Amino acid sequence: MSQTPAHFRDQVSTLTDDGLKRKWIYPKIIKGKLYKYRSVVSYFFLLLLICAPFIKLNGEQLVLLNVIERKFVFLGIVFWPQDFYLFVFALLIFIVFIVLFTVIFGRVFCGWACPQTIFLEMVFRKIENWIEGDHNQQRKLDAAPLTFSKFLKKTSKHFLFSVSHF
Repeated sequence: MSQTPAHFRDQVSTLTDDGLKRKWIYPKIIKGKLYKYRSVVSYFFLLLLICAPFIKLNGEQLVLLNVIERKFVFLGIVFWPQDFYLFVFALLIFIVFIVLFTVIFGRVFCGWACPQTIFLEMVFRKIENWIEGDHNQQRKLDAAPLTFSKFLKKTSKHFLFSVSHF
């Protein structure tokens, strides 16, 4: 059995062979039953991430990191500087939990609950597909010369991206 040379390790797959230009990736629009379930879960977490600063628990914000007043609130529990050892102990337990959870359910977390994935797939990718179309239309738009329509689409997409950050 002959081994094929591993040339794919010699270069970055998103760069041209000379390494001077970037090869853009155009993801397909995903459809299916599991994607619908994932969307529901993602929209729940997206709503939680957006509403978390306004949720009160025990009269305090859900999460508050006030460095100036040295007041830290997690899940409605206030931690002062003298409680730092409790906070460190809880943080170590949380980190161990995250590591163990990631080892066992890492792919599930990254695909369904990770904040980066939620914002990318359920906010930014939806805006991009809504304005520029599917992967084939995006590829054609990027290859086309600059026209007013292309400028308007790209500008409105990036404007909505920047507005969605706030």
